[in-house]
Amino acid sequence: MKVTQTLESLSILTENDKLFCELRDMISKNFTKILSNKNKIISFYEESEIPQRKCFLKFIKKLYEKQSEDKLDIRFANYKTIKLGFIQKNTLTPVISLNVNFVKNEAKFELKDALCRDFANYISESLVKSNVAFSKNDDFLNITISNDNDIYTLNKLLYKRSYPKFSVNFIYDEKDYKAFKQGIKIKSSSKFISRFSVLANLLEENFEILGCKKDDDFETIRQSYLSLANIYHPDRHANKNLLIQEEYAKKFKNIQSAYESLKPYFKNQENFVMVG
Repeated sequence: MKVTQTLESLSILTENDKLFCELRDMISKNFTKILSNKNKIISFYEESEIPQRKCFLKFIKKLYEKQSEDKLDIRFANYKTIKLGFIQKNTLTPVISLNVNFVKNEAKFELKDALCRDFANYISESLVKSNVAFSKNDDFLNITISNDNDIYTLNKLLYKRSYPKFSVNFIYDEKDYKAFKQGIKIKSSSKFISRFSVLANLLEENFEILGCKKDDDFETIRQSYLSLANIYHPDRHANKNLLIQEEYAKKFKNIQSAYESLKPYFKNQENFVMVG
């Protein structure tokens, strides 16, 4: 449904024939000064019908905002001509099947073809408006979910099927999605944050040894550890002078110690999320 306004009118356009018939019937039953044909009906302003107009426009606002990312301002619409039109579909919109997986704090949309990538470009605009962090390449659209607002935006995206240029079938495991959302809610809770921010501060030196930040996830820590351990492993420096060997061996030992110290920290996070 598309709603546009000028100073004199509020226009409603829809491709849904059932919705058009319902709205047309509402206008016909509640307003007197109307003109209509098969695919269009116009209601002109009548002062005595202000109460009915307010109710009708509130209904339109609620319906529109349920389907759209935007808000509909109807403060002065009571006095405008209301136009309702039905748009007949001339062509079938393409149906896209999108695989979605939930990994850590990301919803990963697999972009397996050009249509999927076109859809990813389309919804990226709404993600920007909603202040939701995301990254995109030729293979995946990765949406970062950090709080209730992000979950709300993701819910709206996954539960919506019809778009102006696309019909979308999102393929994902409902149980995985439920567990994913529950984990995000727990990790963004004040109890989780207060508990693990204190622990992270105590372990700050270990994060720094591995070249990581306190809010990095375990996989980031692990990859950094593997990279550094490979660089400083004593076997790689056996042919260097003794001073360098000792220095690198000490560095390697510190890297191992830092990694082993951080593993229980992340294991405690996992247990905390599982218990809820």
